Amino acid sequence: MGLISNMFNYSKPGPGVDKEERQKRRFFLFFELFFRKFWKLIQLNLLYVLFWIPPLIAGTLLTPYNATLAYLAFFLVGTFVAGPATAGAVYILRNFATQTPVFLLSDFFQQFKANYKQSALAFLFNSLALFACYASYLFYGEYMDMGFLNYVFKAMVLIMALLVLFETFHTFLMIVTVDLKLKDIFKNCFLFAILNLVRNFCSLLFAVGFLWLEYKFFPLS
Repeated sequence: MGLISNMFNYSKPGPGVDKEERQKRRFFLFFELFFRKFWKLIQLNLLYVLFWIPPLIAGTLLTPYNATLAYLAFFLVGTFVAGPATAGAVYILRNFATQTPVFLLSDFFQQFKANYKQSALAFLFNSLALFACYASYLFYGEYMDMGFLNYVFKAMVLIMALLVLFETFHTFLMIVTVDLKLKDIFKNCFLFAILNLVRNFCSLLFAVGFLWLEYKFFPLS
């Protein structure tokens, strides 16, 4: 009787999933989700690209006059459209990754509105920070002649640029995930940029490698 009752006792916990097996499966989960959500990803990218058209137009119109002004116009216009759109896109991607049901259009625009202020300010801060790193690198390379110190300052600028870049990997994900003030989000993201240095480097190398393959096999000209 005990054996039979145990067979039909559905409240009894099962053996579960082995820890090593679960971790091993996660290794392939990225590609599994990529192919499963392939057409949804295409739709999301087409929607996301639309919000980059205004900053591209602004930057293109000003490029013949001043490259620096064109860069600033590109990111200033992008602050008001591409920044919040990034929050919407990241929210959709996060739900794809966690396999949480999501409605692409409605959830995208809901997150666009709900996180508009924080995502716009985050986009503006990151853009200006990267521009400051770029300008500083040029300054120490072309306008300052301090010998060996030039290389020291340029190395420091490159490190700061990498930290800002790694911080952007986490910013919008945290904006759509947790309810924190923007300064606390930046603080946490910079901590993640430092503490997850190896993972951030791997993510950067993966992105660069993917772009290189795209350029190699699907050139624009």
